[in-house]
Amino acid sequence: MLRGGRGGSLASQALALGGPRVRGCSWSSGARSWSCLEFPPPARPTPPSSRAAAGAGAGAASGGQPAPGPADPCLEPGAPRGAAPGEEPRHLGRVPRTGTPGARTRLHENSLRALLAWLTMSAKSAISKEIFAPLDERMLGAVQVKRRTKKKIPFLATGGQGEYLTYICLSVTNKKPTQASITKVKQFEGSTSFVRRSQWMLEQLRQVNGIDPNRDSAEFDLLFENAFDQWVASTASEKCTFFQILHHTCQRYLTDRKPEFINCQSKIMGGNSILHSAADSVTSAVQKASQALNERGERLGRAEEKTEDMRNSAQQFAETAHKLAMKHKC
Repeated sequence: MLRGGRGGSLASQALALGGPRVRGCSWSSGARSWSCLEFPPPARPTPPSSRAAAGAGAGAASGGQPAPGPADPCLEPGAPRGAAPGEEPRHLGRVPRTGTPGARTRLHENSLRALLAWLTMSAKSAISKEIFAPLDERMLGAVQVKRRTKKKIPFLATGGQGEYLTYICLSVTNKKPTQASITKVKQFEGSTSFVRRSQWMLEQLRQVNGIDPNRDSAEFDLLFENAFDQWVASTASEKCTFFQILHHTCQRYLTDRKPEFINCQSKIMGGNSILHSAADSVTSAVQKASQALNERGERLGRAEEKTEDMRNSAQQFAETAHKLAMKHKC
């Protein structure tokens, strides 16, 4: 029998199956691996007459050769055969344990992050189609949030609808003049639809607080004219992306009384600076191209005037030459 509680139980279960050969495994804590052994089958008494008859019948069927034994159900093709009855069990080697606990934990965490990102993207796409598209609005960005501090709201105000997910969305109208707004959208537990809760015009936003400019943080505050909310985003990267879109939208659609961005990381403003630099470079290139076209048009205009003058001069010369020819002919 095998040493070790787990190996012994496995061997006992294998023996109970009654196979012609039995393998058992034991766990080695030092090597952190399984050690598998193969055991001979238990001896079963067979009458001599039955053995002789079976041997004779098999020999006759195979042309005098002894019949092969039954296939070993415990061994795969090409695996070493087990020990004969009465011999010591043959050691089959160690079965390494694949993966460390740390690697399995990291793989599990990465899978959860990927699943969360996919669910968040699906929710944002559904919000855009369900909340903003019917109103001829375009959603620029959204961030999934939860409150840092519990807000005291009477039970009747919430309707007692249980748990919910909250999204802060930034959108603009498709019709001119363009108006930007910030909307709070909720999805209640057990429901697949989204509900528009609160909405502020972008002009009502007074301050955006990133909480910590020195590290990646998911916390942020939004201060409006008549409201103040403290939020925690699902991830710090999602908050950073939303801040970049919000800052760029404020710079583009607000002419005066732009909100103040405080305690924000430089990469948030840097990302927008890159966008503005790219926009400025494109504008400069367009202006240079337009100026070149204007200069070319002026040159073409001058060339056209000279061509017209030359045509008139040639016509006058032809008329004068014709008159002289007629005069001398007479």
